[in-house]
Amino acid sequence: MLILQPIIVLLGAAAIIPLIDLLSKKIGFEKIRDIIAIVAFLIAFIILYSFFGNLPQSFSIDPYGPPLGVELRVDNLSLYMAIIFCGLGLLVSIYSIKYMEIDSGLDKYYSLLLILVAGMIGVAFSNDFFNLYVFWEMMCIASYTLVSFRKYKWEPVEAGFKYLVMSTIGSLISLYGISLLYGLVGTLNFTQLHSAIEKIYRNGSAPLSLLYLIICMIIVGFGVTAAMVPLHTWLPDAHPAAPSSISAMLSGVVIKTGVYAMFRSLFTIFQPKIFDFGTILMLFGVLTITVANFMALMQKDIKRLLAYSSIVNIGYILVGGGIGAYVLTHYGLKEASIAGIAIIGSLLHILNHAISKGLLFLCSGCFTHEAKTRAISKLEGIGKRMPLSGLSLSIGLFNLAGIPPLSGFWSKLFIILAGLSIPENNFMLAISIIVILNSIFAASYYLWLTQRIMLKKPTEIVEKVHEAPLSMVFPIIVLAILCILITIKLDLFIKIVELASNNLLGGV
Repeated sequence: MLILQPIIVLLGAAAIIPLIDLLSKKIGFEKIRDIIAIVAFLIAFIILYSFFGNLPQSFSIDPYGPPLGVELRVDNLSLYMAIIFCGLGLLVSIYSIKYMEIDSGLDKYYSLLLILVAGMIGVAFSNDFFNLYVFWEMMCIASYTLVSFRKYKWEPVEAGFKYLVMSTIGSLISLYGISLLYGLVGTLNFTQLHSAIEKIYRNGSAPLSLLYLIICMIIVGFGVTAAMVPLHTWLPDAHPAAPSSISAMLSGVVIKTGVYAMFRSLFTIFQPKIFDFGTILMLFGVLTITVANFMALMQKDIKRLLAYSSIVNIGYILVGGGIGAYVLTHYGLKEASIAGIAIIGSLLHILNHAISKGLLFLCSGCFTHEAKTRAISKLEGIGKRMPLSGLSLSIGLFNLAGIPPLSGFWSKLFIILAGLSIPENNFMLAISIIVILNSIFAASYYLWLTQRIMLKKPTEIVEKVHEAPLSMVFPIIVLAILCILITIKLDLFIKIVELASNNLLGGV
């Protein structure tokens, strides 16, 4: 039952907040709902932290356990992801106290935010496709609604509807792939699928083309939420239209849930030493990085630029996972250490990007809260008027640019080094060179944005602004400190990521 506790706490708080809100209006203290949301996130985070040293754990409802029943399972990888989801949710809820106070319907806002994070933790803990899909839909429905939260404006409604349509199509594609798997094996449990698919491959009882079709459906289906090019078009509209707090959640963790579901399904069920899905991931990865980089350069809206930057970083993560799988397929266990470096780089980049992009979107929210504009040309020099927000933004941009010795440099370096470790392989070499060139290209516009925000003479609009309220600045300072702390304690975080990568590469 311990596994269910963080999910129960978050969903329980989501259920009582609307009732508490009614009572709080009568006594004139509406902030109770904000406090309940923050406390719920804090309790869930503490429970998740208590799992360390007690893994793996699994839970199923007797007598409805595997292979036909449902199962939750927590290992180092799922705990790593869940802590990132809940940690960012906690900081966003604190940020929202002041940032969202101009809006109405905040009982629904906090309930949806709690449901969103509960759904993501459920996805991370699921050890079967049935549970995963239920929690996946819970997460998706909450995120559609939060994108459209400011429903009195046309932009959020249009962006939310586009996100709904595209994500639903993606979900249906992955669901069809899952149904084909169930038809082949008769179970949705990951542990059972792991051995059953290998058996089917060995005895040839199903066409290889069908198994690769299922792999493609899983990549495409979850790739929509991960914002993988060419399935990314919902994201640049959704992120600017949503409140900045929700943009931080979408970019920081929701798209990572798509990557997690993709990696967990592929590496666990379709063993990379047998199935060459690494090539597909690497090709999608470099396409994603390259296209999104060029699109980012053309943006004049700070939130749209950050949105395209998120797509770029999803590309790095896909390439890292792809290199890990590709090496195992073509070189086997003799080069397992190279595969391990690639996966460590990929998972470390998930952490780096979640923190940095959450930080950047919250900073952009501070700027728009004070200056009432998202145009980069009008935000020039705002860092001089809002030094805490500007300095925090600079740290986040430097981290994503991969400026040494920040941790964003190391995660990219691991991915690139793994790609260059077998120089006689021209395919891996070409992929690595493309990633290097794109990294340099991306660093140039991160630095360009930094100098416009921090060094330019303040515009007329910016001259009138002041630093954002403390409750908005506090979360971004925490995230900026985390960027530096991970760099200082890099060896500790690499050990944690290595444990998570072992779970991914070791299957079940």
